[in-house]
Amino acid sequence: MIKNKTWFWLMAICVFPLGVAGCMTMSGSGAVIVPAPKIAGAEFVGMDTCAACHEKISKDFARTTHSRIVVSGDMDVKEQGCEACHGAGSLHVNAQTNEEKAKTIVNPGKAPEACYQCHLKQKAEFGLQYHHPLPEGKMTCTDCHDPHSPEGVRPGSLTSLGGIDSACAKCHKDQAGPFVYEHEAVREGCTVCHNVHGSINEKMLKQRDAHLCLRCHYQSTYPSIGDTSHSSRIFPGPCWSGGCHTAPHGSNYNEHERL
Repeated sequence: MIKNKTWFWLMAICVFPLGVAGCMTMSGSGAVIVPAPKIAGAEFVGMDTCAACHEKISKDFARTTHSRIVVSGDMDVKEQGCEACHGAGSLHVNAQTNEEKAKTIVNPGKAPEACYQCHLKQKAEFGLQYHHPLPEGKMTCTDCHDPHSPEGVRPGSLTSLGGIDSACAKCHKDQAGPFVYEHEAVREGCTVCHNVHGSINEKMLKQRDAHLCLRCHYQSTYPSIGDTSHSSRIFPGPCWSGGCHTAPHGSNYNEHERL
């Protein structure tokens, strides 16, 4: 059971992408269930009914982080499993044509509103100046995340079989390499340098200038970096746009990441 004012549960709710019973958050009166998307005239049919047609998706979904939290006990929550994100499914089940089926279910792959109900932090980040063009309708959450697959719910996380770079590399092929001289940070994932949903900095960087690089490339003899003094180089501008390390993702020509 969820205990009121318990930070453990609050963090669990924020960290894991919830979907099994809608999103749960905490208020002064205890746990609050964010309701599933509404479909006029539809009733909840349960995940077993969905699995009758979507057998493979249901099996894969059972291994994802979206399936890990189930509301039980005194809470009578009907919108668990598939219907927490897709809405009540009775009209969809009874639809006779593909067109009718598409109109009687919520598809988060077409619009992000269903995802936004739980992922409020990401919704806010997409409102920042520099962001992936999801608010403009040029992409959706499912372009990067596959909510039905254990490989794609949270790319690069301990609950995902896929690396975060694999999600980014689908579009950003030039930055993904491989390179003869690789930037070791790229091995750890794009999010080492980028806030992938949105940022106040260009290119969605976590910091706007050389301080981004100095998070890793700092040493006790600073402003020496490596075996070279950077005292006259580091202040004019960022390392990559100052004409020095112009290939920050990796280079095929120069070990110091130059083009």
